[in-house]
Amino acid sequence: MSNRRGFIKSTSIASLGLISMNQSLYPFDGFSSRKIKISLMPGTVGINVNANELLDLAIKNNFNSIYPMINELKQMSDLEYIEYENKMSNNSISFDVSILPVDFSQTETIFNQGLEILKDYCKIMNKIGSKGFCKWIMPTNNDLTYLKNFELHRKRLKECAKIIGDNGMKLGLEFVGPKTLMSRDQFSFIRTITELRELITEIDEKNVGFQLDTFHLYCANHSIEDLKFLEKDDIVMCQLNDAVLGRSRDEQLDLERELPGKTGLIDTAPFLNFLNNIGYEGTVSAEPFNKELNKMNNEDAAKATYNAIKSSFENAGIF
Repeated sequence: MSNRRGFIKSTSIASLGLISMNQSLYPFDGFSSRKIKISLMPGTVGINVNANELLDLAIKNNFNSIYPMINELKQMSDLEYIEYENKMSNNSISFDVSILPVDFSQTETIFNQGLEILKDYCKIMNKIGSKGFCKWIMPTNNDLTYLKNFELHRKRLKECAKIIGDNGMKLGLEFVGPKTLMSRDQFSFIRTITELRELITEIDEKNVGFQLDTFHLYCANHSIEDLKFLEKDDIVMCQLNDAVLGRSRDEQLDLERELPGKTGLIDTAPFLNFLNNIGYEGTVSAEPFNKELNKMNNEDAAKATYNAIKSSFENAGIF
């Protein structure tokens, strides 16, 4: 389902069982300082802006990181980019990861074309100091059995990882958890962190890690216990989302979510405490694919997104 996140192209634990996500492992013991960065990913929250407008929104709403709008950054003159970079630096804002520009599920020709685009992107990403790329793994396939699909992903993502690694950056992979997706194709594929870990192990490149999303962890019925094998450098980026009220865990839909804390079905505090306690210093953003948020103007959407993430940190005793 290559168009799963089509509109990103504009920028781009009884609940986790999270309500029972073992708060005893990482208890709230008073507020601690936050090294985790709050990132503004415009397409995922319905914001349609150019690179300069994105930076202004981030500054005004206290974000620490922004999505790198590669195609616009490429078009900037040296002077324009220096001014942009200085504005970021003066406001303590860094670049987040970018979406991997490679469609590894298509023909060999399309895949190879994507690799050339990736090489070009890496030059820009190196220049701007971004950490790397991220990509989701869809949990079904209509043509390939699990084993054949696994081998395709292993081989092609390894090629991507080598290019990214040669440029000193990381690749974060994400499993997609909603059970409602599983009936759409003939063959099932990765939809748990355990299966994703197996894929990353077989890719066998040191720069490949995890992209974690509380919504997918919740839908896959994971707990903090399932994450305890992770160290801070294993995680490339994270996303905070809530689930839709009135639906069970198994009824949740991939492209219908809420900002963190909206319904309380997913308690993000244990997850954030886990990240904080292992020393994670990367980014967290929101990816709700939410119609109500999409109807807001850019300013209101940015403000609502920041406030939701900030409240999640405060509820975890981190800020």
